[in-house]
Amino acid sequence: MVEEQIEQNAVQPEAAAPTETEQLHSFLRDNGRTLIIGLGVAVALALGLGAYRNYKQSVVLRASQLLMSAQSIEQIQQVANQYASTPSGPVAQLVLASQYYDAGQYDLAQFAYAQFEQKYPKHAMLQAAQLGKAQCLEASGQLDQAADAYDNFLKTRPDSFMAPLATLGLARTLTQQGRFAEAKAKYEDFIAANPESSWAPNAETALLFVEKEMRASEKGITETPAAPAAAPSVSPLLLNPTAGPEASEPAR
Repeated sequence: MVEEQIEQNAVQPEAAAPTETEQLHSFLRDNGRTLIIGLGVAVALALGLGAYRNYKQSVVLRASQLLMSAQSIEQIQQVANQYASTPSGPVAQLVLASQYYDAGQYDLAQFAYAQFEQKYPKHAMLQAAQLGKAQCLEASGQLDQAADAYDNFLKTRPDSFMAPLATLGLARTLTQQGRFAEAKAKYEDFIAANPESSWAPNAETALLFVEKEMRASEKGITETPAAPAAAPSVSPLLLNPTAGPEASEPAR
């Protein structure tokens, strides 16, 4: 009896292995719901990313439009505050500082430049804020601090396109301090190194004034040096770093 059972088991055919199609159907039957959910999530993420990009582009465009149409300091401040993460944000911050400076509000201008340094420490126009702070110190009569700020700018950024403005600023500050020999040397060095610069006429005019003060001093005539013309605000130079003095006119 046992032998017959063994013989029957020996002749039974082995079960056929499932085909690839049958394996796929089995996989989809067991995991189809998971796959559909995953696909839905992927589609939702793709659509959400596209919507976010469109939104971000609209925000950038909106910020640019608001900045270009701004007619007041308050409107510029709005762009600087609400759209700080857009390309218009740092530009608005510099323009805001420039407008404060042109209005004679040097403390507010210096604060706006300091905010730029804090918000955008790696921005390409960080040097504009640094030079702007030096100009605010000069305009507010803090001559020692201004001279140090200009000198530090020239030492750390000797090749900056704003170096001419820093050099003239330092020479102006030295003149106001009565340090005529040092101011004269700064102007002469600038003129010699930048004979074709659009700032050269300014330096030549200032040099004549310094030489006049030196002659008066040698004759024993002691007069308080007349304050040189105020430094132009730096932010309009953003659009044209090679522009001359005419580029420094504030936007109206």
